[in-house]
Amino acid sequence: MRQLVFPSGVLLLTLALLLCSGCTQKSSETTQQPGLGFGGERLSPYTDSSNFFSLQKPASWSVSVQEAIVVQDPADGGVTNVRIQPLFLSGSYRALTAEAIANYLVGHAVQYYQEFDLVSARETTDRSMIEIVASFTEGNVRKNGVYTVFVKSPYALLTSYETAEASFETKEDTLRAIVASYTPVTPEELKRAAPVAQVTSSIGVLHDTLQGGKVRMRVPDYWNVQVLPGCAGLTASDTNNPARGVIFLNGLHADYQTGLPSGTTPEEYITVYMPEDFATVSNVRILEYVETGVSSDSLKTMKISFDNSGIPAIGGFTVGTRSIGGYYSVVDFFWGAYAPADQADLDAPILAEIFDSIDYSQSSIEQCKAVLSASWGGSTRGGGSTNDELREQRLNDWYAKQEQEDIFLEKYSDYTLNRDRIFNPETNEVYHVDQNFYQYYNTHREEFTQQNMVPLTEEQFRTHVPLDGTLHITPN
Repeated sequence: MRQLVFPSGVLLLTLALLLCSGCTQKSSETTQQPGLGFGGERLSPYTDSSNFFSLQKPASWSVSVQEAIVVQDPADGGVTNVRIQPLFLSGSYRALTAEAIANYLVGHAVQYYQEFDLVSARETTDRSMIEIVASFTEGNVRKNGVYTVFVKSPYALLTSYETAEASFETKEDTLRAIVASYTPVTPEELKRAAPVAQVTSSIGVLHDTLQGGKVRMRVPDYWNVQVLPGCAGLTASDTNNPARGVIFLNGLHADYQTGLPSGTTPEEYITVYMPEDFATVSNVRILEYVETGVSSDSLKTMKISFDNSGIPAIGGFTVGTRSIGGYYSVVDFFWGAYAPADQADLDAPILAEIFDSIDYSQSSIEQCKAVLSASWGGSTRGGGSTNDELREQRLNDWYAKQEQEDIFLEKYSDYTLNRDRIFNPETNEVYHVDQNFYQYYNTHREEFTQQNMVPLTEEQFRTHVPLDGTLHITPN
């Protein structure tokens, strides 16, 4: 199937999907030994430190990353392949269900393949995940494919595996195992896995300075600080490493000649226009949203990865955009800090201290107040300081792990392995069970020793390690 591309107006085709909650499935009691596909084929670990993910695959198979992660078997020219595509949904797309995305995917694929047959589909009751099985012809090869859409807004994960119809039965277990092994990894995890070479930040000692005659801030002596006119802000960068610095910019693209297209979102500024504003920046990817309690469609705090002068970096940025009369958009503020990807956890506290030390002098504060009032609704503080309440959210949480993403991935892993989780409040334990187990158990509790088990809350996905239900749930 061709990869999913969301055009400006998505046509959701209302196909008659054969949804079922009790389709024949492989039992979740099937166990996967470490390093083996379900069919016994040896799988090797593969980690991509530039794109922050790991998976397992046969050693001879290739991995490429563009809009999606593609794992291919070179022995058959890529006929056998796995695709994994994480997505962030924004704007109107946040309301999409897994079924709606699947309808679009199927409708899109039908246009490009001959003899396209939708074999079956199964969907969770909350409509967060759907799995479609299809048969089609591509390049004179009859193929089978399994396509899964998992949505927990604003996150979505699209996965698929395909191979020749003749070899589908023998290869499916290995293909499913590759999909199930996909795991995002954080720079902290990569650092823990690598040899320990550095235990402290290399930023050095901070000193109180007066920059441009009007801005006090604490920076190392060797940093380059550029103060822009008025209250337009400043940039501060490490002269020894272009992948480290602090940005405090206000009122970008603030006139009709330089304005961005009307309706530009914070995500679009980060991924599309930031590389245009900063010529050394490339390969920008949003890793996660950081919850600050004040986010909206036009105000986002995001953790991103990018290359700066070819060096991989991790950054945390708060971006606020605003449309002017429906004609163009301005970036009211672009605040944040960034560090080399392998040192970001060490640098973050010191970069936060540098950022929070930015303080404009009284001589320029009135001009700043006018800009801040227009951009941020007048939320400036008294006392001649530009450290308003929004900036005081501090950057010490820009590197925090996004809890909802963790829960999302836990649920996705369960679904790909055809299993579910159930909670026993009497023992405070969580058990892995077959996907359809609870539906049966809820109406036949008297058949089991444990009669008060309930579905998990979202928080319990992260607070409880699941046990094997076949060993702990006993019949009467």
